[in-house]
Amino acid sequence: MKWTIEDAPECFKEIIAGINYSKHFGPQWPTIICEPPEWDIENYLEQINFDNLCTVASNLRGGVACKITGETFGHYNLIYFVEFEDDVQWVARIPLLWRQYTCDDKSVEEAVQRRLFESMVAAQTYARVKKGVFAPEIYAAFMDKDNPVGVPFVFMKRILESYWVNEENIGFWRLDENIGHMQDGPLRTVFRDLAREMVSLASPPYFTSIGSLYQNPNTYYVGPMLAIASLQDGPVELDKRGPYSTVEEYFLSCLNRHANVALQEQNRALYMQSTRLRALLPDLIDPLYNEGPFILSPFDWDSRDIFFSNDHLLKGVIDWDFATVVPVQAFFRYPPFMTRDWLLGTKSFEMERYRRLFRECLAEIQDETEFPLLELLDQSRWFQMLDEGIQSSEVGSQVLPLLEAYVEAQRNKQVEAKAFHVVKGTPVMKEVRSPPRKKAAIGE
Repeated sequence: MKWTIEDAPECFKEIIAGINYSKHFGPQWPTIICEPPEWDIENYLEQINFDNLCTVASNLRGGVACKITGETFGHYNLIYFVEFEDDVQWVARIPLLWRQYTCDDKSVEEAVQRRLFESMVAAQTYARVKKGVFAPEIYAAFMDKDNPVGVPFVFMKRILESYWVNEENIGFWRLDENIGHMQDGPLRTVFRDLAREMVSLASPPYFTSIGSLYQNPNTYYVGPMLAIASLQDGPVELDKRGPYSTVEEYFLSCLNRHANVALQEQNRALYMQSTRLRALLPDLIDPLYNEGPFILSPFDWDSRDIFFSNDHLLKGVIDWDFATVVPVQAFFRYPPFMTRDWLLGTKSFEMERYRRLFRECLAEIQDETEFPLLELLDQSRWFQMLDEGIQSSEVGSQVLPLLEAYVEAQRNKQVEAKAFHVVKGTPVMKEVRSPPRKKAAIGE
């Protein structure tokens, strides 16, 4: 039942009057229990020609008729489910680019927004075509609003979420909706496939620079880095955002940007923060990986973006917004749904179980890659903290004390008093657990 202004409570009438129900494809507030409308989205819907959206989809399939059967709105994208009369199903994905990046200079804003959209398309296509990852196929991409629909959008394959028909499950299960009641056996199967997706992305050929991924008609290339953590942290000058040929260059570029802002604003705290983070680089950058290889990584491996089948095999990894080409030290990491207790500073037996299983799964496939998976997994917690702290000055202020404490503890472990036999029988200082590579090589 759709509420009307006449029969709605007085407090709802103004809200209902602002909703254009002809631009929606499913129950809306207040007939369903959900948040009230987001007015920036409601205004944006007025620009979208949904009849033309169906026409374009039909033309791409040789005239097979179709209709929009549903919608779901995320923070960064509008999702529409397109069903053809031969039961083929697509997704139309319309980005909310102003939520990804905005600034006062409209020409810069448009350039960055277009780059973000292009990078998402390139990353998702590269992962599926070049690395065999379970990323949905993109059938068509319209990079700007100069098209019959009136806004940028893509058509892609739909990963059908699980539903029941005559006691038979159809479609695939979303990990976030099921992980809480999964036993170790099924969860291990999902995690093993997830670990293999990581190894697939980390297979040769590798990238030789750090940044965001883009696509020419026939080639992929690494261009300016548009990482989510740094987009709102000062003005974005595309010609000063990479690509970067070394990890050191990448970090120093970010730190220099913060230092310059600090000097301009006479912000002593920010300047000292940048200086202290810079001092940590020799301890946290592994010289073996300073010049690569570099690997395409999705933004977060979120559990809501991972789909698996009835036999617990991985069938889809969606949402490649903000995917970037990153240092290998930042790539092999625990997905964030396994580390929420770290963020909260609490102890969670469930999170520990997830990490234990995932670690065991990585160890099982060590012979499928040249990288020392467990060593990199152990490094990733601190390296990722460093990465995010350097990209974002706000994050940096939070993680700096933790990083300094960790580095100091590691330095204290490298040299300890240990007696061993000498001619005069005098205990001396012996270096133990010394690193196999010269850490001071970075930043000298």
